[in-house]
Amino acid sequence: MNEQQLLSQLRTLNESELFYRVYRLAKSSPSSFQDWLKQLDPEKVRSNALLIPEWPETITPEYLEESFFSPDKRVGIHVSKHNCYTPPVPHYHNFFEMFYVLEGSCVHEVGAQRSLLHTGDLCLIQPQVTHALDVSDESVVIDVLIRRSTFRHYFYSILQGDNLLASFFLSTLYSRKGIDYLIFHTENDRTLRQALIELCAEFFQQEAYYSVLINALVTRVFVQLLRRHTGNCELPDDQLQDTQTAIHIARYLQMNPASASLNELAAEFHYSPEYTSRLVKRVTGQPFIRLLTAVRIENTERLLRDTTLPIADIAAAVGYESCEHFIRTFRKHTGTTPSAFRRGRRED
Repeated sequence: MNEQQLLSQLRTLNESELFYRVYRLAKSSPSSFQDWLKQLDPEKVRSNALLIPEWPETITPEYLEESFFSPDKRVGIHVSKHNCYTPPVPHYHNFFEMFYVLEGSCVHEVGAQRSLLHTGDLCLIQPQVTHALDVSDESVVIDVLIRRSTFRHYFYSILQGDNLLASFFLSTLYSRKGIDYLIFHTENDRTLRQALIELCAEFFQQEAYYSVLINALVTRVFVQLLRRHTGNCELPDDQLQDTQTAIHIARYLQMNPASASLNELAAEFHYSPEYTSRLVKRVTGQPFIRLLTAVRIENTERLLRDTTLPIADIAAAVGYESCEHFIRTFRKHTGTTPSAFRRGRRED
């Protein structure tokens, strides 16, 4: 599939989009709109998963991974075109969302904040953030969904940097109140546009090793955003100080998983250990030791998956002096031993 074929496919309205176009036209005439609703076939509406705000039973406020991703955990990215003319229904989901305006414009709403996005704009949205996207004409908007687990496994290196994307993703992993969204105004960035076009083509065709390639293409998108567009990024107006504190804590733990301690963190903030302990619990919702253990488990999974280091060396690398204690802790949090976890990933 070349670029022109893909663009032709994206520009062609599907059955749902044709329905929503008629819906919007009907709604523009309030006097006849109720009659139009009455002639709809409820069974057809249900079978096609059409959204009609006037029929509350058709609206789903929460979307779960199972609705978009296959049971195969190795495939953690879903790509589609956002339907044109769809009613802007507020909703939230338990995965990350990224959408890119390939052609035209759309309106994005999060609470009272309303943003008009144009060609070249890209938005990242946190899990559990209620938002609505309004594509009121035949603009082309590419929607990319990313499992939380996929981000942790395949885009781990981004979390290691002191950058805007690291702050965004860390805020949802370790903060009570994350950064709800980021909007990058990339304008005519051809490199970014081409990466997203290739991402669509690979996902639509699903040839051999496509899941590996789409992970690489999403990484390419993230790198391009960091290289060229952090200065053109729009954040919500009401980001809390606690969010920045949680990001600071998370970054310290990510950079020092083996040597991190409450006393060291207190020295980092120039607070007493007692106050730091209360601060960590308030801004992250977890005690320090539980947060540290979670970071160490994540690092362990990455090392088991991506290296051939012996188990004892991994235990030392993530901060455990006793290999037996390390194995017990890993089993308690994952339900399996480090060796079994590594074998399972190799079989995958």
